[in-house]
Amino acid sequence: MRIERIRVARVPLVLVSPLRTSDGAHQSRSAVLVEITDSDGYIGWGENVASSGVAYVGESAEASYAAMTQLLIPELVKHEVAVADLFADGWWGIAGQHFAKHALESALWDVHARRQEKSLAEVLGAVETEIEVGVVVGMHDSIDDVVAEVMMRVEEGYARVKVKIAPGHDVEVLAAVRDAVGVEYALQTDANGAYGADDIDLLCSLDKFALQFIEQPFAADDLDSHAELLHRSATSVCLDESVNTMSQLLNALDRGACDVVNIKPSRVGGIRDAIAMHDVLVGRGIDAWVGGMLESGIGRASCLAIAAMPGFTLTPDLSASARYFASDITRPFVLEDSLLRVPTGLGIGVEPLPEVLARQDVVIETLFQR
Repeated sequence: MRIERIRVARVPLVLVSPLRTSDGAHQSRSAVLVEITDSDGYIGWGENVASSGVAYVGESAEASYAAMTQLLIPELVKHEVAVADLFADGWWGIAGQHFAKHALESALWDVHARRQEKSLAEVLGAVETEIEVGVVVGMHDSIDDVVAEVMMRVEEGYARVKVKIAPGHDVEVLAAVRDAVGVEYALQTDANGAYGADDIDLLCSLDKFALQFIEQPFAADDLDSHAELLHRSATSVCLDESVNTMSQLLNALDRGACDVVNIKPSRVGGIRDAIAMHDVLVGRGIDAWVGGMLESGIGRASCLAIAAMPGFTLTPDLSASARYFASDITRPFVLEDSLLRVPTGLGIGVEPLPEVLARQDVVIETLFQR
């Protein structure tokens, strides 16, 4: 594939409410969209979802944008590109920058699928046309407020809820939530690395809440504590920030540090790496699911195509557009009977709405033109 033009559009998005985690609060975000046009006129879209205001993902929005525009794009346009070969560790000697690489690579996958006159889901070998999805409930100032939001999400139709926890915001919160939703409802929890090895006894006590899993209880590099918790607890342990590369995934699996893995395409450096990790997890018989990063409709569309692959066995964090945004960049994704539809149009199946790109607060730059 030969690249003819690259444009970047920065679109301010209004969050309907902040999302608080143990590491900080997502107050707002500006969607950074990448438009790539190939030499035959096919156009693809990607999204850089690196966050502002939180540190646990390791790549700020500002640094990621600079890397994408000043480092990666000038190198990318020098080459004929094949998406099947575009692993995150193979960008012509450029290390790291996973969120920036994913933004560009996902736009190239959109082009690639459109060139084949197929949907991205079809190209990836997806087996689902609709996906049962879950929702994240962040921290609140009171337990009653957490429970109130959980029940609102249940009433909206979400198949499961994942509750953010941290030291001092855990046992009593989960007890109240479990009591409110009942024992049969699918409940998960996520700590974003907030606990230490001294907290293993406390985390084992969460078994009584019949959780599907505890996600990333310890720091990303603390696989020993994850393995110890998995050994001692009846609750599954899911890794997120610990798994950014294939070598990290294999190391975590070999050390028995998890029995569930969250694959975020942006975190692992792109769709190609997500596919490779999916295949490893299928081979190992490990449950997996696709995580979200407050994507607009552009990023959500490609995540849904990936989540429809057969190895992603658990409910993804890919909520409806209205969960986070007053209005989306694309046609909104709408929850129907606990399900989101996987786009079936060409490529990712969605595009930014013309009226969104025409807004006065949207900045569009041409960064490369052959």
